[in-house]
Amino acid sequence: MKTARFLQDQPLFGGVDDQAMTAIMPLMRELDFAAGEVIVEEGEDGDSLFVICSGSVEVLKASPESAGLFGKRIAVLKTGDVFGEMELIDTQRRSATVRALEPVSTLALSNGDLFCIHEFDPPTFTLIVMNLARELSRRLRSIDDLAVRCMASNSGDDSS
Repeated sequence: MKTARFLQDQPLFGGVDDQAMTAIMPLMRELDFAAGEVIVEEGEDGDSLFVICSGSVEVLKASPESAGLFGKRIAVLKTGDVFGEMELIDTQRRSATVRALEPVSTLALSNGDLFCIHEFDPPTFTLIVMNLARELSRRLRSIDDLAVRCMASNSGDDSS
């Protein structure tokens, strides 16, 4: 099992003290996946986020021009990264498919477990939610940058 120290070194649990981590660790579920295994599938119900403890995954998004079964790769995530965080915030269906590129070990936290943290330690809950917001903000900035680059490259095609 990964240690509380491992989680505290990751952005999601950054700033969470040892006492709070002692209470959080029993809430985390260890889940392992084989290379090629689909961990979450776009469109399905979801209620958990996953912290990657080892291995890497690809994030795939369906689109009309997707040639593959699962869609286009939009990201590769590795040790320390999280996925599924949107389901803790908006409780919508999964927005993408995540598939293991190699054997992957994760720790999962459900939105019910996050609510438990809210109940027994509101300051730690607030810190985790702020860390989640920072992660979502970083991802949104990356998508904004990508969109600008795509628009710039597409506008070059129109100038012929």
